[in-house]
Amino acid sequence: MGIKQARGDKGKCDKLVRQILLTQHDRCERCGSQEWLQVSHIISRRYSATRCDLDNVQLLCAKCHRRFTDWPREFSHWITDSIGSEVYDGLSAKANQVTKMDWTAEKLRLQKIYDDLTS
Repeated sequence: MGIKQARGDKGKCDKLVRQILLTQHDRCERCGSQEWLQVSHIISRRYSATRCDLDNVQLLCAKCHRRFTDWPREFSHWITDSIGSEVYDGLSAKANQVTKMDWTAEKLRLQKIYDDLTS
């Protein structure tokens, strides 16, 4: 079935996050594979406040992404090693904030980051 794709500016934000990650990395951040690269969210993408936070996403191959989905404790250890517990705690706090996202403003913010990376 796959992941349901968002529409409108929210969906454009998701695409921009992927473009940014692909500009910054050309391989899986865990194993180095260049096959089937996917955006992996540390805090679930269902939380709007952290959905497009670049500290909350990593580029993983489908195999590593699946492994971390199936083995959350391994993922937890890897996240702590890769971003640190302070960053993770900050993301967790941000995710729990009840805010209404302005997806148009978020799209513009991400577009600027992408443009700066590619210019």
